[in-house]
Parts: sequence; structure tokens; C-alpha cells
Amino acid sequence: MEKKISLDDILGMDRSYRRNLMNTISGFKSANLIGTISHRGVPNVAIFNSVVHIGATPPCLGFVLRPLTVPRQTYHNIKARGYFTINVVAESFYEKAHQTSAKYDEETSEFEACGLSPQYTKSHPAPYVQESPLKLGLQFEEEHHITANGTILIVGRVVEALVDSQLIGEDGHVFLDKAGAVSVGGLDSYYTARPLGRMPYARPGKAE
Repeated sequence: MEKKISLDDILGMDRSYRRNLMNTISGFKSANLIGTISHRGVPNVAIFNSVVHIGATPPCLGFVLRPLTVPRQTYHNIKARGYFTINVVAESFYEKAHQTSAKYDEETSEFEACGLSPQYTKSHPAPYVQESPLKLGLQFEEEHHITANGTILIVGRVVEALVDSQLIGEDGHVFLDKAGAVSVGGLDSYYTARPLGRMPYARPGKAE
């Protein structure tokens, strides 16, 4: 039986219940670790479920940060250094990735605290997650403050990618299932990917 939930119902819910409901009801999201480095040289990594595709030409991705009502190390590091990385979370280390959501102080490296390995390239200053099968290096481009709830959309331009060539098809398609990528439901439930099939380019009259 379908249940109707009004806005008043949602706003009247217990805070924890409302958070769980609204974080899961929109469906599965990608699980990514965002790597940054502070102005003092401390590497930071934190898990996010809000990474979105912005465009392919130029290649841009974005992610949403919660309001700056408390210090946000990821935000301040990106603003200070101008670079960050996005690293796909895989089944082999999702538990360690989840632990990065804990509130460590700014002098503590989540890499070390959570058992993850920072990886650097000569052309990109922010740390990658060595364990990740798909890594993207980005340069900060712009930010957009969302007045509806005080969150911030950070947009970055992809300047390099680190990926096993065996994961990329002849047409450029990246096989996330072969990479062991996981998705996240809400804030704490992780799922493995299982491909159902690739569909042809949709055109009118081809609904069958």
C-alpha cells in the first residue's frame, strides 16, 4: 500500500529518522573519497556520496558540501590549495573508506588514521587514494552556494586520471563492476554493482 508523506510530515519527523529517509529515498549514489592537502601539508581524505557529472567538454565534476556551520577540512583545503582528487571506493576497502567520515582534527591525516595510502603524481599536488581503482585529479573551478539549505556545490575540472586500461572499453566506457566499485544507500549502507546490460541510444518509437 502506497503511503503519502507530506512536507509537514517530513519536517515533523525525528531528526535521525528524517535524515535516514531523505538520504536513502532518492536511490543509490556513488561512493567516492575526496583527497586534499592542507596549507600545512597534512593530507586529508573524506568519503562523499554527492559527486555528480557536470560535463565532458571540458571534463568537470562536482560535489556537494554541507553548510560551513563548522570547520570543513575538505572545503578549506580546496580553497587554500586549489586542487583535489576524486577516488572511487571499491569493495576491497569500503570499511576503511567509511571510517574517514569520523571527525578527526585538522592535524590528523585520515589516510594514516584509517589505514589508507596516499599517492601523488608530479603533475598534481593533491593526494590520491592508492587503493582506489579509478582516480581523478581536479583543479578547483568554482563554487555555488545553494540558498535553499546553505550547502555548497564545488565544481572542479579534471586535469588527469589514473585508471587501469583494462577497465576502459573500446568506446571509452568504464566498467565500474570490473573495478569493484560500490554504491552507497544513505550514509552507511554499501552495495556492490551488478550490470544488467547496456542499452542502445534511445530514439522516438523505439520503446520496445
